[in-house]
This record gives sequence, C-alpha cells and structure tokens, in this order.
Amino acid sequence: MKNSKFNYSIAVLIAIVTLIAGCDRNLDELPLATNYSTTPEVFIDGFSAGLDYAAWGKVTNFNLDYAEKYSGTASMKFDVPNFGDPNGNAAGGVFHTSIARDLSSYNVLTFWAKASQVDTITKVGFGSSQLKGVSSEIYKVTLNNLVVTTTWTKYYIPIPDASKLKNEKGMFYYWADPKNGGKGFTFWIDELKFENLGTITHTNVGTIYSGKDMIYNNIETGEYQVPSLSATFNLPTGINQSIDFPSSYLTLTSSNPTVAAVNKPGVYTIINKGSTLITAKLGENYVKGSLLINSIGAPVLPTISATIPSVASSNVISLFSNAYTNSKVDTWNPYYSGSTAVNIDIKINGTDDVIRYRYLNWVCILFQSVPINATAMTNIHIDVWTPDVTTNKFVLKIHDYATDSEGVYTYPTALMANQWNSLDIPLSSFVGLTGKTKLGMVILASSPDASNLNVYVDNIYLHK
Repeated sequence: MKNSKFNYSIAVLIAIVTLIAGCDRNLDELPLATNYSTTPEVFIDGFSAGLDYAAWGKVTNFNLDYAEKYSGTASMKFDVPNFGDPNGNAAGGVFHTSIARDLSSYNVLTFWAKASQVDTITKVGFGSSQLKGVSSEIYKVTLNNLVVTTTWTKYYIPIPDASKLKNEKGMFYYWADPKNGGKGFTFWIDELKFENLGTITHTNVGTIYSGKDMIYNNIETGEYQVPSLSATFNLPTGINQSIDFPSSYLTLTSSNPTVAAVNKPGVYTIINKGSTLITAKLGENYVKGSLLINSIGAPVLPTISATIPSVASSNVISLFSNAYTNSKVDTWNPYYSGSTAVNIDIKINGTDDVIRYRYLNWVCILFQSVPINATAMTNIHIDVWTPDVTTNKFVLKIHDYATDSEGVYTYPTALMANQWNSLDIPLSSFVGLTGKTKLGMVILASSPDASNLNVYVDNIYLHK
C-alpha cells in the first residue's frame, strides 16, 4: 500500500513559511532531555517544536492552508489523490517528535476537521513514528473509517491507558485513499492536541481471544504476542466510539511465572514446561478472556540431518537443499486465510538448513515469478521429520499454471515419528495433474486438514 516515502523536518517547513520564529534549529543540536516534555499541542496555527513528518502514497499530499481554517491563522491541508494518480493512489503520513513526550496526563487526542465533500479518512491515530528509518508502533492507536463532512467538526481519539505514554514520539498519523468511485478529495485538520477530558469514559474495556477462555496445548518455549484488540469509549458528544490498539497497552499476568513470564508489553514468554493462566487488564479494568497454556517446554528438534542427496545436479531442479543450487521461491508461507501453519528457519548442528512448519494443516510454497518447466522431471523428493506420533496422513499437491491443474498425492502411511521420512514420489502419482510445463506451487498438508502437524522439511527437489 505504501508505494513511496518522503521525509522532511516540520521544523524546516515552519522556518520556510515563517509561522514560528526560531524553530529551524537543528534537532541534533538540542540537549538531551532529562524530563520529557508534556506539551499537548501538535498543531495550533503552526507546529509545536521538534516535530518531523514522513509521507506515504502521494508524498506531496500535505501542505498548510491560510485561507481555510477552524480558528486562528492556518490549518493542515491534505489532498487525497484520484485512484490511478501516477504519483500515488493514497495520502498518508506521520507527525512525530525526535525527542519523546510524556502524554500520561491526557486521555484523548482531539482535532477539528472538515472536507471538500462528505467522505471517509481510512485511518487516523497516534503512536506511530518513522524516525531515521526506524519504525515504532508499540502504542499505536487507530480510529478506522472516520467520516468527515463539509462542516468543521471536533473529533476524538481516546487513549486506552495513558500511563503507557510517558515516552512517546508518535503524535499523529493518517491514511486516506479514494472511496467514492476512486475520486479524491481534500480534508483539513486544525487544533490538533492532546487533552484530559472527564467526559471520556469506557463503555467496553475490550476482549482478548474474542472474550473466550482459550486453552493452548503443546506450546513450546519462546515469545508470544497477545493479539491486538478494540475497546469502546463514550465521547462528550454521547457517541460510543471504538478504537483499535495493540496488546502492548495491556498489563498481563501469568498465574505461574515459572512457566511464563510477562516482562514485555503485550508479550508472554514461555520459559519452562508446565501450565499457566494468562489474564489481562487495561488500566485498572480486567479484560474479558483468558488463555490457559499447557507448555511442553523446549521444542523437540531433529538431532541429525536427512541423508545428503546423491542425484547428480544435472538431473535436479531444486527448491530447497544445501546439496544443490536452488530455484527462486517467492515465499515458503503466504499465510493464506485458513492456513494455520507458521514457518521457522532452523539449522541442524549449526550447518544444515531446514524449514520447520508448526500447526500445519496446509501451507503453500509459491514460486510463481520463476515457474518450473518440469517436462523432463519424473519425481519429486522431500525429506520430512516430525516429533508427533500421529495417524494423520501427509499430503502433497502440485499446481501447474499452464494447464491450471492440481495434482494430489497422499502418503499411504502415517509419518514415522522422530526420524527422517524420505519421500520420493513419481509425478505420475499426482492425481489430477495434467501438465508440468509451468509449475508454480507446492502445497504441504496434513489429512484431515483440520489437524495441526509439526514437521521439519528438507531437500525439496524435482529430479529425473
């Protein structure tokens, strides 16, 4: 969605337009702050000191407007391009500070806005920064699909838990793409600032895991992020408004810290085998939903490599093997909807590259950009290792884009656990495959596909 990026200092912009004298000081010359500024203003007739700006989409979408404003002398003007604009199909950007601010005494970001026509700003919010090529969105908050009219109106973006924002650089961000038949529009924002309003209240604290008490079995050691969530706030206008925000705003608790630690925002770390219950609070309020974790401890890994292939390289087209030069693979996991698989690259004994698929029901391996002409090939080979004792069958599928055909092969027996299973399958065994001149996809699956197999794969190649 972001097809280009443009950065410049708002401090320099201010100097050019002479809105605020003395704001052209080089930010690198500023002394290091011992106490972060609590300045609430982002834009009030001009920009508060220390702001930078990064633009996306059509990078010339932003400017200052001295004719159209809610009050004072100027507003921010944003031009959303028409769809198909060669300079970008959308308008987006972030306003951020090089030196963090303490926003913990506020509970809402407010601004006045109007538009050239009734339309929708796709996303607005705060907590996003893009300084010096480093992106930070730990406490990013998003208000989706904000409807703006041709009349100046005040808008509110509540802060889920302001105590988290004692060191924040992301003051405001926006993203807008054309909605009405691809037609662009203009919108203006003025009086952009953080406030503390007693009329902002929770109506729904939000939920984790859809508000359900979930059970996760066979979880291994490692870091796990609690999913993002939404909460609803009642605004001074009487309207209930939902915002989206990451789980970093939550305070997590583990009932058994020897199994899972919670020392990072929104993250629990499994450190040992055992069981623990993860619960969450947003501020002082408990969030509905929980996670009971039954951990098996450290993952079970292969201790030896699969047998090194002996087929001559002249007779091989390889997708993944240290023994051959591999063809280009676009992705080992496109994370298609319905696929539960998670892939991890590992090494056995520090040298042998292996791909691990956790929670495998099915996964696509895509190489569409450089498809394979396998006319001369007779077999496909794959080595598979699993720690799971299972009756599930291992399934391979091959897709040929020239004939739009897909062949299916089901391994006749369950995989043997804790050893390498060497599968060398004739292409003629793939039922439904009517061509092999433009192969672009291999699918690995577990049958039934609702199951979650844990596998390691190596030496995936075609040969004759």
